[in-house]
Amino acid sequence: MDTRRLEGDEAAQTIVEILKEADEPLTTRQVQEETQKRMVRCPDTTIVFLNRLRQKGIINGERNKEARGWIWWVD
Repeated sequence: MDTRRLEGDEAAQTIVEILKEADEPLTTRQVQEETQKRMVRCPDTTIVFLNRLRQKGIINGERNKEARGWIWWVD
């Protein structure tokens, strides 16, 4: 079964939903794994799309040494 490419608001809503359901901030890899479980993918690469959402103020993100990459969350 093929993954469906998300676009626009649907993509942003899916990412926000994934982050809200999480008990803690997720790494980029964890967000990508969750989208794969849902059989969807981001319009761009995951990291590019997450950064765009962060720049728009939709989600929060920061580099984390312990996670050795970016972590993402919503308030």
